[in-house]
Amino acid sequence: DTRPTLRLTGTDCDARTHKPTPPPSRRPTPSPTRAPSLDPTISPEPTVSPTSTNAPSASPTEQGPTISPTTNPTKRPTHPPLSGLQAGFFCGTSWSDTITKCKKRCPTGEDPECPGDETCFAYTGCREELGYGDDPSKWVAGYDQWGYILNDAL
Repeated sequence: DTRPTLRLTGTDCDARTHKPTPPPSRRPTPSPTRAPSLDPTISPEPTVSPTSTNAPSASPTEQGPTISPTTNPTKRPTHPPLSGLQAGFFCGTSWSDTITKCKKRCPTGEDPECPGDETCFAYTGCREELGYGDDPSKWVAGYDQWGYILNDAL
């Protein structure tokens, strides 16, 4: 038999989800169709005449300095906008600990974002970081109440 065979000796793991990577499809991708698609994937040609835009306002939108200053900075770093998957990555000592306490996000899905020996878990259902509490005895050694390394621990 001269047909190629696929032998699996192990399973790769996706570092972001900690789930096995699915095997490749056994069916080849179909050839392109000759008829145009109802949902093209390329940009349409430019229009002959420009489309109308909102005209500039008659007066500036900001006039002078801000009357009330910005509030004090946050006590912990903030994250850029996260995808739905990234928003559900949280640190914990176990699955149960993670989903019940929602202590600290680990948006890359990697364990080094977590304090101490904690692990990053995906699909936690957590919506916001709750931190490690106000009692320093409950914090991970060398980290603050939000799971960020203390300056004096550097």
